[in-house]
Amino acid sequence: MQKIDAHLHVNLAGVDADQLIDYMDRHDVDKCWLLTWEELDAPISNLYQNLSPEEVFRVHDQYPDRIVPFYAPDPKTKNLEGTIKKHREKGLRGCGELKVTHKWEERIIGNYLRVIDKYDLPLLFHMEEPRMHYVPDKPDVIQQVLDKLMNGALNGITKHYLTKFSEKTSILKDHIEDHLTYFPGYLYDFANLEKRLRQFPGVDFIGHGPHFWNNISDNPPEILFHDKGDIDRFGIIDRLLTSYPNFYCDISGRSGFNALSRDREKTKLFLEKHHCKILFGTDNTGFDFEGLVRSFQLPDDKLNNIFFDNADRLVTG
Repeated sequence: MQKIDAHLHVNLAGVDADQLIDYMDRHDVDKCWLLTWEELDAPISNLYQNLSPEEVFRVHDQYPDRIVPFYAPDPKTKNLEGTIKKHREKGLRGCGELKVTHKWEERIIGNYLRVIDKYDLPLLFHMEEPRMHYVPDKPDVIQQVLDKLMNGALNGITKHYLTKFSEKTSILKDHIEDHLTYFPGYLYDFANLEKRLRQFPGVDFIGHGPHFWNNISDNPPEILFHDKGDIDRFGIIDRLLTSYPNFYCDISGRSGFNALSRDREKTKLFLEKHHCKILFGTDNTGFDFEGLVRSFQLPDDKLNNIFFDNADRLVTG
């Protein structure tokens, strides 16, 4: 069975070009979508890592039959259309990963969508909610520990209880408050995303990220970064996948793996229902996405859609 990994990066999580190809060889991945990350004015620098189009095209030049080059310029890029046109002429096949602190309703995003619509590029985007983020200003042990506890440990539980503890006891309260910075989120508004789906029916939108996948359920979490537990009822992404021919999802990342692992009965229903809209991907995580998808024992035609056909169709027409 052929496979396309529709979400990979070079020089992320220690994966260089040789390691990328080695991963593809070991896992029988025929091709991958190789994605950039570009944000010119990232609000919190330690949340951002520039992944350049130059590196994507360098690897594509080495392995033209295996690398499908993607590039998502920052929406504030001067001469955005010229930038897209230049890379389209070099072989650009898609726009991604768009991971920027904008909202769907902003005029600059409307202009962005008009340009990629003109050049017939699918758009792979990342959704993440706003939050207060702990930003250390010194490399000392205490701040390193607090960085982990506030920003990632135990899926948000430690942040919740440490914040409550500091508010009640005043221990570390001033320090934590002084080091919290508002993170404005990435493209997190579903209502205005839906408006863009209707406005740009010629653009294929591919969703991904924690806020996206938390909404596989109709009751997203208030505390957890990645929701857990049974899914009582499907959420908005189920409705959008059903309602809009130009809306797809990418299962990659911790968020995608978690969403498909939390309720096996509901996940099987989701995969069966949306097999023509789901793209296999891993996002440099090392998680066994293939084993997870195969464990639901879907028919071969549905597996082919998820592992290869959907991604291939989006970049070849």
